[in-house]
Amino acid sequence: MRVEDLHSSDWAGVCYLTGGGSLLLSQLLSVPGASTTILDAQVPYSYEALVLLLGSKPEQACSETAARNLAMKAFMTAQHLRSTDQLFGLGITASLSTNRKKRGAIRAFVALQTMSRSQVTELKFADSRTREDQESMLADVAYSKLCAGLELASDAYPNYQTHTAIAHASHSRLYKREPVALGTRTKVYFPGAFNPLHTGHRRMHALAQELLQREVQYELSVNNVDKLPLDYFDLNERLNQFAPDEVVLTNLPYFFNKAKYLSKNGGVSFVVGIDTFARIIQPKYYNTGEQLDDVINFFIASGTKFLVFGRTVQNKFKTIKDLSMPDGLRQLCQQVDAPQFQCDVSSSTLRSET
Repeated sequence: MRVEDLHSSDWAGVCYLTGGGSLLLSQLLSVPGASTTILDAQVPYSYEALVLLLGSKPEQACSETAARNLAMKAFMTAQHLRSTDQLFGLGITASLSTNRKKRGAIRAFVALQTMSRSQVTELKFADSRTREDQESMLADVAYSKLCAGLELASDAYPNYQTHTAIAHASHSRLYKREPVALGTRTKVYFPGAFNPLHTGHRRMHALAQELLQREVQYELSVNNVDKLPLDYFDLNERLNQFAPDEVVLTNLPYFFNKAKYLSKNGGVSFVVGIDTFARIIQPKYYNTGEQLDDVINFFIASGTKFLVFGRTVQNKFKTIKDLSMPDGLRQLCQQVDAPQFQCDVSSSTLRSET
């Protein structure tokens, strides 16, 4: 498919490339009409520039995860630049031949993010290929995968295996800018990343239902204050841990928004660990433009409550008594102490062991 055909389509997007892919970018930008399709393009070539763009340090610069993160970041930028559903984010991270000995494999990852799919392809290059040959092949394959992912043409390089995660049902709504909550509403929610869901989460869930005498729904947000949004690979994997009717999906990263949009005929309660609760009183964890006093006043006026589970930190069981917070917020809390529940298993520890 010719570059002109992409530019004549209704698609527009952003490209972020590191380590390789400059030839593709040149090809995309050198054809008339490029400005209607390519809304922005960046080449964060140094590791420091890559970290600055992504907002966090990737474990490995040339990896599937880094490429998917670049694609998601590009997709988010595209949404800020244009209001349409036909937007894409293209992320490429490559480790190609250079003038020094390479420690790892010579390869590249090409990732695509749209409102309806997440897609990633790995390319491996023979050592005998020159840098120019590698760039040419990367440009050809990446453009083919881009057009195939946008359903503009068939894939000309099926020998380079592509993994794709498609949005289920109405999940694409979660990646739009307006607040969305999908699932059965209730009065009590247990928010979390659940990466992975473990026995501690299940025990907290069961005890919360017993203490509050109400049904508790897990709440999984595709947006996180500290991280890029989940793509469909991650979202589908997290959802597979739950029964369909026990989790509410949202795009609400802040507790202020959760309390506002998840309410059902009055205030809601949240089941949280002490670490999560401590973040509520930090400025970056409530909505931009809202002052902490305003957030607390909203919690009070709306009847929002918190069931807070303590946790052992440096051989001490930490509770809300160990936190400095406004009295108004403290009055909204019910503490679960060590005799009632103590489980020091964490998702981060489990991830590090796999």
